[in-house]
Formats: sequence, structure tokens, C-alpha cells
Amino acid sequence: MGLCLLLAGSLIVWPATTNAAGEVISGSYGGKTYNLYIPSQYEQSQTYPLYVMLHGCTQDATQFATGTKMNALAEEKGFLVLYPEQSSSANSSKCWNWFETSHQSRGSGEPSVIAGMVQSVKSNYAIVDDQVFVAGLSAGGAMSVIMGATYPDIFKGVGVGSGLEYKAATSVMGAYTAMSSGGPNPVQQGRLAYQAMGNRAEVLPVIVFHGTSDYTVNSINGNQVISQWAVTNDLAATGSEDGWIDDQPDYTENLQVPSGKSYTVSDYASQDGHVWMKKVFVQNMGHAWSGGSSQGSYTDPSGPDASLMMWEFFQSVSNEEEDPDPEPDPDPEAPVTTANPSGGTYYDAVDVELITDKPATIYYTTDGGDPTVNSFVYNGPINIAENRTLKFFSQDSEGNMESIRQEVYFIQTGTPEEEIILASNGNEDGFAGRFMADGMSNAVIKAGDKGMYNTDTYRGILSFDTSTLSEPIQSAKLRLYTKSIQGTISSIKIDIKQGVFGNSSMIEQVDYSDPATKSNIISFIPSGGDYIDVEIPDNSLSHINRNGITQFRLKAETTASFNSNIIEFYGGETVPYAPKLIIGSNE
Repeated sequence: MGLCLLLAGSLIVWPATTNAAGEVISGSYGGKTYNLYIPSQYEQSQTYPLYVMLHGCTQDATQFATGTKMNALAEEKGFLVLYPEQSSSANSSKCWNWFETSHQSRGSGEPSVIAGMVQSVKSNYAIVDDQVFVAGLSAGGAMSVIMGATYPDIFKGVGVGSGLEYKAATSVMGAYTAMSSGGPNPVQQGRLAYQAMGNRAEVLPVIVFHGTSDYTVNSINGNQVISQWAVTNDLAATGSEDGWIDDQPDYTENLQVPSGKSYTVSDYASQDGHVWMKKVFVQNMGHAWSGGSSQGSYTDPSGPDASLMMWEFFQSVSNEEEDPDPEPDPDPEAPVTTANPSGGTYYDAVDVELITDKPATIYYTTDGGDPTVNSFVYNGPINIAENRTLKFFSQDSEGNMESIRQEVYFIQTGTPEEEIILASNGNEDGFAGRFMADGMSNAVIKAGDKGMYNTDTYRGILSFDTSTLSEPIQSAKLRLYTKSIQGTISSIKIDIKQGVFGNSSMIEQVDYSDPATKSNIISFIPSGGDYIDVEIPDNSLSHINRNGITQFRLKAETTASFNSNIIEFYGGETVPYAPKLIIGSNE
């Protein structure tokens, strides 16, 4: 289900080409696409930091690169930038699904794909292991927090623009509550984030940007991110909550962008004197990337430059840390090993060949552990029949050894899911009023209230002939095309009927209250865009009637007021915008 974080007070402007002389490479990994910016000075014999940038809702990789100006900064400072891109099939508003439990843990959902994407880039480009940083805006900011908590062995710093604390929500409704008034107790969430780190726990630098006039994600969330990470870092440093670092700033400075916005910078230092966290609150800024380009989307050019400040902060922390056992630079004489096919999502087992550019012995593991000269020796294709992390390196007869490389393979069981798309019946869908005087019609599907301090006056009915479905149903979603919205709709709940409401498939007044097979199977928030996709929960798929008609009933939640609050959807009689029931089945 799409969760659209509307970015208040901003205009979508399609981006121009980013002003940077390097190269942008497009690719895909784990079912998601990405852009990778490589600065013009890149040489394989040297190593570079990597920044992972997670866009906000309705954005894409190109828009985010343009808006943040991160490519131009990468060209100037010399680092690579990876822009993972959310798909509209995973979220209709292209939001990262930070509010779903399946996307909040290591080895699961979107975090595993993003982490695998990073490892794939590291396998092909010369990246400094301890200088991989993740940052994002809005939904991307919330996901960057999750990435830091679940993959602290990969990400060495977290940048959060208008984001939320770890596990701020575990449902769509909870997400909107957190966005407007904050998530759970950040002390509790800090402990959960530390638990998510597991035995990989380490202190991470965190920098937060938030506007004081952000009415989409309230600025309380910026404070909660700092409080959450104070607890997480405290535990990661000492194993206990002993005040090694806390959420009280040790130094605060009030600054002003020339001819722009004023802002406050707060530093949070640990007992060793290092500043591990920084919070930048921008006065009168809405929901936007601070200091971004007006050529991008959801930016405020009059704020301080968030991209530059993140770079300077992460570099300052990296320079303060001393590595007692630094890894040697890559050996130019070492062999180079590649995997064929490379990591990604496959629908059947794959045989992976490891190929070197010179005679060498290849050592590998498939359990995610780092290989050594005592690991398996490659002597033929490796059969991968389930999700596996393949790590490998080669050593030639002269002892030249390459760095460990990695490929992550996702094996989907069964065959690719086939979609069956059913349009609603325009003669049978429509709406029914609560009382006879409220009317009924199949001219439009609507839900909401008629005003005058009433609620739940109209309920929409969707009718589908599902008798043609013969294969087992693996998934289903409703696609609704919004025609108009009047007033405010807080959310919409859906009932399902295995058969028809009332006495026939045609619209009747009794359809309003006739018992459903299952009520309130899901709730969603109306959002922008051409259409809304609503996933039918797995536990309700059995109620789709493969022997006849299946109907759905829409019920809007509104606040009683004098004015009416109504949402209208196109019905089946408007063919291009007819409601769709999209069925997934393995044939």
C-alpha cells in the first residue's frame, strides 16, 4: 500500500542535468534500479568514499541527485554516490516502506536489497570500507535510520533529512501518527535499534536536518532521532546506558545563511570528547532538503547546504578515528575475480561461475562469512538454490591476493508471478447512502459524509466477476482512480464480500449495511498520483470468490463538521479509469 508523504509547500520541478562532469551509470539489483555517480577523477588503483542517497516519496534517483546537488559535491570532493530507486510496484507513491515490519530488519525486504546493492558496487569499484554513508529525505531519511541500525557493518554514518526514529511506526496508520506527533519513546526505540545491530554493534555518527515549519513530518521527529541514537550509541560504546553520550547538546550555535534562513546547530559529544551526533534545525523551513537546488524537487535553496554539511561532518568523524590495523591498499598485481551471473533476483537455482583474469586459486564461502585460504576452493560452478551471500577472493602462485568480493543472490520459489487484471462492472458498482433519503447510484463510486455534522453517509461498492479465476491466488490488489476529493478524508476502510452485498449484484440501499464476509480487511490513506494501489492482505485472499462475484465496500473516516467530506472514484463505466482487481498467481 502506498504511503505518500506529501512534501508541504514545495513544487515538483522536473530536474535538469546535474552539473557534474563525472559519469552516471544505471543498473539494477534485487528487483530495484539504481543510478551510480562516478566522479571524473576516479581511478581503480585508488579508493573512494561511497554515499548512498535514499529519495523521498514521489521522487526518483535523478530528481534526488539534482535536488541535493550531491553529484556536483562528489565531483569536487572525490567520492561515489549510489541512488537506489524505489519502484511504484513496491509502493504506489515510490516511498520506501519504512513503516512496515517486513522492511525494518537485517536480511529482510528493502534493507537487504539496499545493503546488497551497496556490496555489489563495492565488488566492482574501489570503495573505502569504513567510509560508506547513508542519507535520505523523508521516507528515505526514515529508511537511512533503519539501514544504520540493521547494517552497521556496512554503513559508517547516517544522515537524516526530515525523517523519523527507528521503528517509529509498524503500520500505515501508525506512520501518519508518528509523522504528525512523533513515534514511540525514543529510549525504547534506541534499545531496539541496538538489538537490531546485534554483535555488529558500533557507534555511528548521525546528523539530522529538520525544518521547524515541517507540517508533514513534525520536527519532534528530528529530536526523537537524536534521542534514539543517543541510547543506541551509548549501548554500542559501553554495553550499558551509562551516559557515555546523551541527547543533551554540548554546544549550540545560532547561524544565518546570507540572504537566507537562520538555523541552529547542536553538537552532541561523547565522554571521549568526539562529536558523534549533530542536529541542524532550520527556522521556518518546511518539508524539504535544506540548501538544495531549485531545479530538483522538495528543496529549500535558502537553507544551509545539508549535502556539504553531511560530507564535512562524516569526514571530521572519520579523520578523528584511528584504525589500529588499517587494511592495505589493493595490490595492483593481485588477480581480479568476477561472478557469472552476478548477484540479483532469480526464479530458479543458478550455477555461478567464478572467473579470474589470470591463473589463481579461488577461495569462497556461501554463508556470508569472510573466506580465508582455509575456505572452500573453487573447482567448478557453485549451485545456489536459496538466498545466499557468496564471498570470494583469489590468490596467485606468487602470493598476490585480491580483496574479498561479494555477490548476494535472491532465489524466488516457484515461477514469476503472472498478473490477471479484472475491471469492475460499471452496471454494478457505485454507492449506497446510509438512509433512503441519502440516495444510491452506479454513476460514481463515493464514500464520505454529507456534512451538517454527519459522518459515514455514503459507502462505495466495487463489483468484480471473479468466476474466471482458476489458479490459486498468490496476491491481489485494488487499483482505484481518484475522480475528486471534497473536504478531508482521514482514511478509507475496506470490507470484502464473497458474493454480493444485499439481494443482487446491482446497487441497493441495503448494500450500505449488509454484513460483509470480512469487515475492515485493510485501511488506507487517500494519496496523490494517477491511482491508488491497495494490497489485499494474505488472510483475506480466500474470500475472493472464484465461483462468481466478489464485491468490496469502501467506508471513509471523516471528522464531523458542517461541510461535507467526500471522495469519489471513477466507476467501471469509465473504461480507462475503471477500478481494477489485479490478481497474482503462479501458473
